[in-house]
Amino acid sequence: MIGVPSGEFGRYRVCDASLLGLQTPPGTARLPVFGANIAENRNIISEQAVKLGAEWVLYVDDDQVLAPDTLMRLLARDKDIVSGIYLKREMPFVPQMYAQEDQRGWCYPRLLAPFASGLVEVVATGAGCLLVKTKVLEAMEKPHWRLGQITSDGWGDDMNFCHRAREAGFKVWCDLDTRVGHQINGTIWPVRREDGSWDTVLIQGKDAIAQWPAAQERSSSLIEFPKDRIV
Repeated sequence: MIGVPSGEFGRYRVCDASLLGLQTPPGTARLPVFGANIAENRNIISEQAVKLGAEWVLYVDDDQVLAPDTLMRLLARDKDIVSGIYLKREMPFVPQMYAQEDQRGWCYPRLLAPFASGLVEVVATGAGCLLVKTKVLEAMEKPHWRLGQITSDGWGDDMNFCHRAREAGFKVWCDLDTRVGHQINGTIWPVRREDGSWDTVLIQGKDAIAQWPAAQERSSSLIEFPKDRIV
């Protein structure tokens, strides 16, 4: 099942256009859920996936843009929980994958090193392009997605979901070879250059209108991260 929790129709149209071209295995169902509460939307998707007997559920946020082979790439990894690689929407555009977790449950980003590729085990990822086996959902307490678990006025439902999934015995992975776009005023993509370094490219329509170094080791002056958070 492909579930799309959506709160803004404008963003959903762009996301939906990419989903129309998405390669899917036979029997794939799609469930858009609209509403301001992202955790509630994801819980509806989760419950329907289990109820319908789906083996997998792909959570896709309405501001993500997926290449046609995104789902098939993630399915081929055959992991219980695996995300494509995408960047946060605000500067310095760090990857939405996390290397360490503090006592509150708050997670800290893992940066990109030259030539980084393949599967990376992480403590958490965002849920913007997250493939989860339904056996994970069946092993976890409901509600699967929760708000206010890290800070009383914060979201953090993706970090908390990954935390409780790990407590239930499952590993969380990020696939650096499955790159996903994230809409801002345009769409930002992580791009790996021939020399192995990573760039952030801003695309509007079909044109690349800006390009700058991604949040990786060489640009760590933007924000301080310990070396052990670089993959």
